[in-house]
Order: sequence, then C-alpha cells, then structure tokens
Amino acid sequence: MGSLAPTDQRKVVIITGATSGIGRDLAHRLHARGYNVAITGRRIKEGETIARELDASGKTVLFAECHVESYASQLQLFKAVWAKWSRIDAFIANAGMVDSGSRYNLARRGASVNEPPPEPDVSCTDVDFKAVVYTTELFVHYMRHNPPGVKGKIIVTGSIIAIYPCPTFPEYSAVKAAALQWVRVMAPMLLKHEGVTINTVLPNAYDTGIMPDFKEAYLDEHMTQKECLMSAYDVFLEDETNLKTGQAIETAYESHYGHEVPAYKSGNVIERTDKVYEPWFQYLHHGRSGLDGAYLEPLRKSS
Repeated sequence: MGSLAPTDQRKVVIITGATSGIGRDLAHRLHARGYNVAITGRRIKEGETIARELDASGKTVLFAECHVESYASQLQLFKAVWAKWSRIDAFIANAGMVDSGSRYNLARRGASVNEPPPEPDVSCTDVDFKAVVYTTELFVHYMRHNPPGVKGKIIVTGSIIAIYPCPTFPEYSAVKAAALQWVRVMAPMLLKHEGVTINTVLPNAYDTGIMPDFKEAYLDEHMTQKECLMSAYDVFLEDETNLKTGQAIETAYESHYGHEVPAYKSGNVIERTDKVYEPWFQYLHHGRSGLDGAYLEPLRKSS
C-alpha cells in the first residue's frame, strides 16, 4: 500500500476547499491511501483540526490558508507545499461557491431610471473559474521541476449544471460551463508539452452545506452518493498511464456518466473553426502548438 512508503516518496496532492464538504472527504480518503495531503481553505481552525486528525506529527499533512481567487495567495500555497515536500503530483481544484446575489434583480423592478443597480458581486466567477486559471498556470510551473517520473494531474470539481443550466444559479451555471471548457481546451496542449492531464468531475446534488435544506430540496435518489463521487476522482488519480485528459464525469446517485464534446453539426465549417491555425497560435503564445490537424500556413494565398 502507498501508505507504507517513506514520507518523501509519497505522492503529494493539494486540495482546495478542503475544510468542509467534498474537499474534506477527499483529504481523508487520499491520506488513507498514502498521499501527503495539503489541505487548503479559508477556515483556519477547521483546517488545522483536520490536519491534526490525519497526522498529528504534521509529516504527511499540511494546512495552508488560501484564498483561491487571489493569484498571490495561490502562489504562497504552492511555495509552502514545495518547501515541505519538493514535489506536487496532483491538484484538486475543489473550492467553490454559488451566486452571491441575484442578477435578475427582481427585487428592484420598481427602481427608477436614476437608480441603476449597484456593481454586481461576482465572487462566484472569481472562485469557480478565475481560480482554476491561476491553478493551471502555477501547477504547470511547479510540475516542470518535479522529480523525474512524476506525472501531473489537475482535477476540477465542476457541476452538472455546467451542461444543463439551472435558473436558480445563473452565474454558477455559467462559470462551471467556463471551467468545463477550460479543461477541454487546455487538455491537448498540457498533455503534449507538459505530460499533465486535466479533467473534471461534474456532481449532481451533494450536500456540502453550500445551500440550506438539501434534504427538503432533493429526494435521496436525486443526490450523489459519497462513494460514487469519491470514486470519480479515483478514475483520474489512478490512471497510471496519465493519458486520460479533457474528460468530464457526471456523478448521479450511484452511477458515472461520461460527457463528450458535442459532435459536429456544420461539417467542415466547425471542423475548420476548432482547429489551430499555427500563425495565430505563435502570435499569441510565442511557440507552435504542434497539435495534430493544426493548419501550418494560410489556407488561401493572398492575391
């Protein structure tokens, strides 16, 4: 078992939003399976308590306060983990939140033209999407300095309403859709050039405390069972080939369902649109993509 490996040979996983809910459950599960676990979140007391529960010596567990919407805060997290273990195998971008206010503004329907709405609180966008962008960039940097043979994995905790939007949570639906597309669009380049995989788990309802009265809002058969959810992360973490990438797994009650990129409907029109045009790629990214099917030169010569 991995738990018998020396501390400095154990795989290292960072889990954001690990002071409660899904992240806490993952921390317990992966530590028991032999991982060194970095627990992160805003709740310092809860995080330190979980860390002590897992390993009072602190050799195989680290708690670091982190506000994932801040690049500087994430950078400090990576630095702390690297200073302790000098490797990072996996990052589970699990921190999340739902809408902080209403974009429908139903309560303001009587406002006059001279009473425009205040600036929206878009914390949900920052935590659920912008933070994933920061994570990816930082993970790739540290992955390049890992010991030889370490295979990097990023797993994003998404939501099934990334695909099937829920009107109760318009911002959350939109940013989870953005995170899903981020996983899909980053996957080919990260695998080809960095050997890093990036995937997402799309839970249906799971009572994390993010909303009140879950048991009143959902029947039991509509909830994702704990083992169903946890085992979805295993699909990617236990992929020793490290070739599963750009994938999305829905967890629904006791079952997993894969969700693929939609098939083309407009034939060669969309086929051209979603292929890399290397001159543009080089202009934006200062290097070639090298991806299969990329267009290396103009399709139509200037007259």
